[in-house]
Amino acid sequence: MTMVIEGSSHLVAPAVRRSGGAGIRRVDGVRPTDGPGLRALFDSCSPETVRLRFFGLLDELPRDYVDGVLACWPEVHDAVVAHRGDRSRLAGLASLAAPTGGGPGDAAVFCVLVADGRQRQGLGAAMVRALLARAAARGVERVTASVLPGRSGLLAALARRAEVELESSSRDQDGLTGVYKLTQQVRWVPVRRCSSVCVGVRRGAGGQ
Repeated sequence: MTMVIEGSSHLVAPAVRRSGGAGIRRVDGVRPTDGPGLRALFDSCSPETVRLRFFGLLDELPRDYVDGVLACWPEVHDAVVAHRGDRSRLAGLASLAAPTGGGPGDAAVFCVLVADGRQRQGLGAAMVRALLARAAARGVERVTASVLPGRSGLLAALARRAEVELESSSRDQDGLTGVYKLTQQVRWVPVRRCSSVCVGVRRGAGGQ
């Protein structure tokens, strides 16, 4: 499988290949018309996948979350989706929401959701790569990511990416959180107004 990452119509990114796969999978910005595809993606996920991604069991995607993503305002809630051309059958969703307070150093929320049958195929990594590039283009300097207890390997994998450096980590009863600084190796990506979904983001404040 070859993956073409398209944060915008001008983005050219390295392909992600999976041996034994076929076809082209695309990662590009969410559109206002992607609501049915997002709901179908959620319905294709097992309760365990939903629990791990949203830290709880949900019957459907929260209305305010969907509305925020489909508003296509990257500065507030950026999101990308993975698909094979048919946007009614999305394979994955990743989003980066700005902090609600909007103050310097406040953290936003970063999420990645991949359909059960599409996991471990490089989709999550490709969507994260696209989101980080788009965030860097908007001037975001730091992102935060949280996972449930026992899932520290995900944070370690993120720390190994060339696009980020781990600045700090913390643990509480709800799980683990890592704060990452974007590096100079994040590719610049033109961000169009209509493209947006869930990882923690921080805007720099005097380098903090």
